[in-house]
Amino acid sequence: MELSSGSTSSFGSNSGVRKLCECGLPAKVFKSKTDKNPNRRFFGCQLYKEGGNAHCKFFRWLDEEVIGWQKRALAEAQSVIKEKTEKIKELNATILELRGDLERQNLEISSINTEDEKISIELGLQKRIDEIETIVYRQRIVIRGLTGLLICVVSAIVFCIVSDV
Repeated sequence: MELSSGSTSSFGSNSGVRKLCECGLPAKVFKSKTDKNPNRRFFGCQLYKEGGNAHCKFFRWLDEEVIGWQKRALAEAQSVIKEKTEKIKELNATILELRGDLERQNLEISSINTEDEKISIELGLQKRIDEIETIVYRQRIVIRGLTGLLICVVSAIVFCIVSDV
């Protein structure tokens, strides 16, 4: 990947994270100055400022160098969030279906003569809708919590990377 000409950068330390560029030299950490990636850190050849990128095409975003437990934790959190999101979609579809059933039952209820039968049917359907809506609400809370956890994990990863850099 080529370094963009708009990514003129300042040097950073690279202690703790050893990357070798395609020249075989230790890679340096630069900070992007582009509008698209402001202040985003990346690894590049240490000769980049001296000779452009004609000598070496090495380029890696520092924040994409996540390894070990951090990467597994991110993958697991993303997987759980995806599962919960799918479950919410299913539950919302069920709610819509139950509301349609409620409407059909209301039409049937209008033809029933006793008020007790009407109330019994309405309460049963409304109870089921309330249960599903409660499940959806709880799933959303779980997703919010997992999103917060994901943000904490990402922050910890970035902190570990930046403190090693």
